[in-house]
Amino acid sequence: MAPVELRAWDRSARKFSRLPEATREALQHHWAAQLRLTRTFADAGVPMVAGSDACGAAGVIPGFGLHDEFDHLAEAGLDPLTILRMTTTEPARFLRKDGAFGRMLPGMPADLVLLDEDPLERHTALHTIAGVMRGGSWWSRADLDAVLEHIAAQPGAH
Repeated sequence: MAPVELRAWDRSARKFSRLPEATREALQHHWAAQLRLTRTFADAGVPMVAGSDACGAAGVIPGFGLHDEFDHLAEAGLDPLTILRMTTTEPARFLRKDGAFGRMLPGMPADLVLLDEDPLERHTALHTIAGVMRGGSWWSRADLDAVLEHIAAQPGAH
């Protein structure tokens, strides 16, 4: 992350730490209520998609934040299949592109993430990315790690 972004996160953390204890406690209870509500929606069959709308929120790193969300959804009690659908078929359906995206079928775009583990067994399998096929190009785990190392070496670069 860019140094300016990290400084903003530090300011946010300091501001939070100065909140009255009762306020911080209320926010923790609010988080627990959000988890229960997420589970209630899932149990009721409410369509949901994964992905944060917390752009710029302290500690939310685009891309990596989605992996944090997988863990939060599991913490809320959602099963691995539901979490997987929230990242594949449900977004395609929400965008009215379910005939073009979100599935692996002949004739559909071959953009996909290959995992080392079965995501139907455990949601944590979604963290074990072996490679990515995007726009007809294969990016191995080593390729992805090289990109991350390049970015980390140039914080703040655009």
